[in-house]
Amino acid sequence: MSDDETKIRVRCRDCSFEKLVNNDDAKPAEVLIDHGQRTGHTLTIEHVEG
Repeated sequence: MSDDETKIRVRCRDCSFEKLVNNDDAKPAEVLIDHGQRTGHTLTIEHVEG
């Protein structure tokens, strides 16, 4: 695992859902689509260093 690995935080604007996604996990788009389709909520993403 690299020290400069890019992580992305997926956060819902409508509820407390939040997930930190890295290269070994699901792609951020899959997380967005899954939660959005199940709930109809709006999600945002932000890059996290570390």
